[in-house]
Amino acid sequence: MKRLGDSSTTISSVKPLIATLALIAPLAAAQVSVKPADLIIPVVGSTQGQSNAHFKTELQLANPTASAMSGWLVLRPQQLARRYDLAPHTTLSFADVVADLGVTGLGSMDVLVDRGDLPTIVARAYDDQPAGTTGVTVPVVRSGSILANGDRAALIVPRDLVRYRFNIGVRALESGVSLTLITRSAAGTERHRRIVSFPAHHFEQRPGDVFAETPLLADDLIEIELTAGSAIIYATTVDNVTNDSSIQVLTK
Repeated sequence: MKRLGDSSTTISSVKPLIATLALIAPLAAAQVSVKPADLIIPVVGSTQGQSNAHFKTELQLANPTASAMSGWLVLRPQQLARRYDLAPHTTLSFADVVADLGVTGLGSMDVLVDRGDLPTIVARAYDDQPAGTTGVTVPVVRSGSILANGDRAALIVPRDLVRYRFNIGVRALESGVSLTLITRSAAGTERHRRIVSFPAHHFEQRPGDVFAETPLLADDLIEIELTAGSAIIYATTVDNVTNDSSIQVLTK
């Protein structure tokens, strides 16, 4: 895995090294978060997809206040970090934030604030084509909205699985997560049950039937109960012709 820059550090040692890192480079290899994320972008990517798709994630961070803001963007599971510094009333943007970190593929991005307030953030996943782009805004999840032990939520499978492809993703938090997934038909009949656990900061996105471990049918409902830990769970629906997409993000 390529990492930009010659300097690296663990995020557990970020605080005493912030000034030094700011002088060396905005990029660093991250291993352990110094604290839980203040915000999480469930999925970011820079990757080739089906139907000649070239998916990227555009990211904007803005400071609408009169005080400076700073912190870290941490890409999981690649464990890469980039410093951000926002003077009052300024905006920082990336056309392809994952590529800016020197890697490709999919992941999840933590926003860790160590000075000032939370920045205003817009994240957009898009298919970049010569004729233009198609894409979707990815909701940013605050730490207090993340599903935890005992919470229940559900994902809806698209009504047309020929026209659309359907993926499910999970990002576990610091304590990992255990899930029970129940796949039900549109009529409510239980068709399959999966129990699975993921370790701390695990991230994966898979085709829906692979994640659920059963062939999915149109309008299926995937009920999810967290039995330990915490996680963000989401699903994407992508048009097989245009690569236009939508996203479901499960929160409290």
